[in-house]
Parts: sequence; C-alpha cells; structure tokens
Amino acid sequence: MSNGDDKPSEQNVGNWAAVIGRWRFDDGGRTIYEGPQKPEWPFGICLSNVRFSEGEVRVTVQQNNGPEVDGRVLLGYRSPTADYFAIGLGGYGDAYTMTHFNVVDGWRNIASAGRKENLTVGRLYELCVRVRGQRIAFEVDGVRVLEHLLEMPLPYGQLGLFVWGDGTSDFTKVSVRKDPGEVFVVMQFSGFQELYADVIRPITKEFGLEPYRADEVFGPGNIIEDIIHGIETAQIIIAEITPSNENVFYEVGYAHALKKPTILLADRGKKLPFDISGRRC
Repeated sequence: MSNGDDKPSEQNVGNWAAVIGRWRFDDGGRTIYEGPQKPEWPFGICLSNVRFSEGEVRVTVQQNNGPEVDGRVLLGYRSPTADYFAIGLGGYGDAYTMTHFNVVDGWRNIASAGRKENLTVGRLYELCVRVRGQRIAFEVDGVRVLEHLLEMPLPYGQLGLFVWGDGTSDFTKVSVRKDPGEVFVVMQFSGFQELYADVIRPITKEFGLEPYRADEVFGPGNIIEDIIHGIETAQIIIAEITPSNENVFYEVGYAHALKKPTILLADRGKKLPFDISGRRC
C-alpha cells in the first residue's frame, strides 16, 4: 500500500548485451533476436543494464518469421545457473506463459493461458509485466491474461529478454518503472505505536521502502485477506514477536512459507517459541 507522493518515473532501456544466442542492436532502438548460437541451445538471452525487482516493464514484440510466436521479459537474471523467470508470449504450446528456470529442474512452466495458434507471426504485441512482491501480473495489448503468486521472492537481478526457437524476433519500446518496495509490519497493535512510528517507519523510508501495517488499509473488505495480500506483495516483513500473540505468529509462519525476507524484533532475553528459537532477532 504505497502512500508516497511522487510516482516513480518510467525510463527507456537502451543498453543491451547478448549472453546466449545471436542478437543485433540497431540505432533505432530495436533489439533483434536472430536465432540460437548452437542447435543444442535453441534459445536466446539478452541482458540490459537495469537491475529490477519491483515495478513495471513494457516492451513491444514482433515475430518476423518462424512457425511460432515467442518473446518474453526476463526477470531476476544473475548467472546462467541461478534462478530466473521469463514472462511473455509462447512456450509449452500456450500463448502466454510464466517460466521459472533453476539448475536442477531446468525450465518449468508455472502459469499459462491461451493457445499458441491464436498468436500471429508479423503482428505487434505490447507486453506489460507488473511485479509487486511475489505477485506478478502479465498484460498483452492492455488485457490481463495471467496473474501468479511466486513460491519464492523474485531474485534481484538483471532485466532482460528471452526467446525460444530459431525464428527472428524484434523487441522495441522497452521501458521500466521501478517502484519502491513495500515493508509489511506485523505486530500487536496495542503498546507498539512508538516503536512503529519512531523507529520502523523512518528507518525503512531511509532505504527507499514503504512501510505499513494492516490497520492502515482503509476501505471495504476482509482484514485477513488484507494481511495475506500485504505479506504476498511486500519485499520485506518486519515482525515484533515479544508478546505471545497468535495472530502475529500465524502471519510470521505464512511469511516464512513464502521464503519472504523477514526481520524479527523481540525484547532482549525473551524466551522464544521452539519453532523460531533458532532464528536471529
């Protein structure tokens, strides 16, 4: 629930480096995938100079030739053997896909919709990928076609482009808007207002993050759903666990299940429950 007054600005992405596959970059802002570099590597990866974890990515994709349309946004890239995600057109016989790569399983389809036959070679497609915490939404030509909750936080890595196959693809109008990440604060509301207002809020804001608690969400709805959504869309969880509050520990458990970075706060000398006694506070 970002409440910052200044909306982050959108910036064009113009610096690229080919990592896998054959790529060409022209002065008009086009990034062209020209095919794989080896038959046994039927895909291409191109990286930008932008490190990205939260916000919005836009790109226009056009498949010039080949039997299938394919072109995706690459998120979280750090090395060829580390986790990364590709969201966009094509893959697995589907029109729209989200793919997770890891060195053990290779590529794994985590969300998909539509049939590949509905995509047309030569047509321009405007893609938009929005990231909030572990929630990723994907739009094509302004229509939301996929939304998915990642089972792990998105790695803070390079923004790039991904193509599977031996056809040629054009990428143009690549832009990114970086949003400040959110910090969801879990605590017993009574008795900790000064800690929240005088310590947690100013320090998290110093790091360019937006902190909030569930009692700062205004509007109709279910507070439990607001809490779950807050945990899912936050970059970091801060939890004050000094009182033995069942609600707080439930929320901490869900954050740990999502592998969410979680900072635990407790009075020095407090005897913690066994399940979290081994974690640093």
